[in-house]
Parts: sequence; structure tokens; C-alpha cells
Amino acid sequence: MFKFERVQSIFEIGKVKVGGQPGELPTVLIGSIFHEGHRIVQDKSSGLFNRREAERLILVQEEMSEKTGIPCMLDVVGESSEALIKHVEFVSSITDSPFLINGPNAFIRIEGRIT
Repeated sequence: MFKFERVQSIFEIGKVKVGGQPGELPTVLIGSIFHEGHRIVQDKSSGLFNRREAERLILVQEEMSEKTGIPCMLDVVGESSEALIKHVEFVSSITDSPFLINGPNAFIRIEGRIT
């Protein structure tokens, strides 16, 4: 198996460990939610979405993570600053899993960070 010659760091984000040598830790599943074209998004500019279905998807990912032992995170996407803030607030109210903040450009990602 491939191995890096340099020492590899391991980082713990919440309860999820990432990094290290290939094969040292399990691969982390990162499910994307609210991305462009996602069927649960009703208005990508304002951040309107089907809350019940979003919660169900998050909980299914967590359930599968527990069953398989594959750690998970979420990739929370917002097409606007307003949408990203709403999405981050919703996701953080549903789960303690780590999540990434994502958007189509740096301005939106910066505006969408938790204040």
C-alpha cells in the first residue's frame, strides 16, 4: 500500500478523525445537502427548503454512519449568503456532526460563516 514518506498529521473535527497515512483511518463520508439542483431546495436565493426531508436525509446519513462505522460530515451548500446562513442554522439544530460551509464563491462562504 502507498505510504507517504513525510509524517502525516491526524486532525479531530468533532468526533471525526481525518488525515494520517492512507488506510490508517476510515474514509469519511461527506454528504452534500442544499446543492444546486437538490430536489429539497424550493428557492435557492432565499434558502427556502423542505425541512422535513432535509432532516430525514441528515438522520439517514447518521444512521448509516453508525451502522457501517464510516464516519460522516455534511457539505452544507448555499447559493446566496442568506440561504447559506439559513442552511447552517438548520443543520446545526439537527446534528452534532461536523459540517463544511460551501457556496459558489468566497463572498457567500465568508458571509455564511457563523457569526
